[in-house]
Amino acid sequence: FSPRAIIPVALACVTGAAGHHFLFDAAPVFAIRSFIDVPSNTALFMYSCMGLIVGIVSVGVTRIVYIVEDLFDKLPIHWMWWPAIGGLFVGLIGFFAPRTLGVGYNNITDVLNGDITLKFIAILCILKFCSWAVALGSGTSGGTLAPLLTIGSAAGALLGFVVMHFFPNAGVTITLSALVGMATMFTGASRAFLTSIAFALETTGQFNGLVPLLAACTGAYFVSYLLMENTIMTEKISRRGVQTPVAYGPDILGSYTARQVMTNDAVIVKMDMTIQSLQSQYQNARENLFHYFIIVDADNQFHGSIKVSDVLQADDPNKISMPVKKVVGVNRQFLDVNDTVRFAMERMIAGKLESLPVLWPDKTFAGMFSQEAVFNAHKLQMQMEKND
Repeated sequence: FSPRAIIPVALACVTGAAGHHFLFDAAPVFAIRSFIDVPSNTALFMYSCMGLIVGIVSVGVTRIVYIVEDLFDKLPIHWMWWPAIGGLFVGLIGFFAPRTLGVGYNNITDVLNGDITLKFIAILCILKFCSWAVALGSGTSGGTLAPLLTIGSAAGALLGFVVMHFFPNAGVTITLSALVGMATMFTGASRAFLTSIAFALETTGQFNGLVPLLAACTGAYFVSYLLMENTIMTEKISRRGVQTPVAYGPDILGSYTARQVMTNDAVIVKMDMTIQSLQSQYQNARENLFHYFIIVDADNQFHGSIKVSDVLQADDPNKISMPVKKVVGVNRQFLDVNDTVRFAMERMIAGKLESLPVLWPDKTFAGMFSQEAVFNAHKLQMQMEKND
């Protein structure tokens, strides 16, 4: 994480927690009456398997939401009626299952505490998903966090019942199964891996669940990465042509220096040489072999750079006999060999330059930095990744 990204987020989290304690109380949002014990190795394996299963379910949930959205696009009515249809569907489900209405934090707390029956958990899981998918697909303004947590906790509790039925001595509990399901559903759908774990621990205060959450969320993340190109958060903007990165890699432009990527497409000339002597010496030179003359003094100290084309095209009789540095505009900007590629690009863009000389610490010429150098940086990174 970069400091400018992680520090504001961390401070915001601390401020939010402090505000919650000040305005309400210090109790967890999803208060669990019994304290979760450290799970056995067998139980940890079962929770890991649950993570894989819920991860597959999360992929299906995400795809169905956008399938519903596509179906609304095909309706032969104006889009302004879509939210009304979605709201009607949600209302019909809520009439028969009132617990599917609203945010549903009380449902999550009851599932985590095992206060509702297996039959009702199954009904809640299915009907909540149906009402939420149709509402979201219809374009109704709504969130994804609470519904995913509700569906995930219910799915986890159902899997916990199954494991406890067939493997009663595995040490699996409904509470931790629901907690695992809640976190892995959000992990698989959003790929917010660390967020899902931290959220589950913070909202319940059950820190013995850390290891099973790590194992299960890893499985869900892996399944989601393999089976789904975009997440529930990025699919919509991806359809609009905005590409989101699947993963963040190293900053290539900040990882390499000018020394590593510079080229040698320049010729060193003494500062007292005349234009005429340069023209006669390099009149047959092709510009694609080198593009710049680097001007140095008697001690080889850098004094500037000049385009080859500017020198060869000079034709004023009064000027071609003068020293090259006095006749043609000299660019005195340069880079140090240890400057990063990012810094070099920023200098070139700010100065509207095609390239910049690169100097050793003693101010002697080392090479040229141009667009080709940026390509070289990417080539080095690609080669390193290939070797790894």
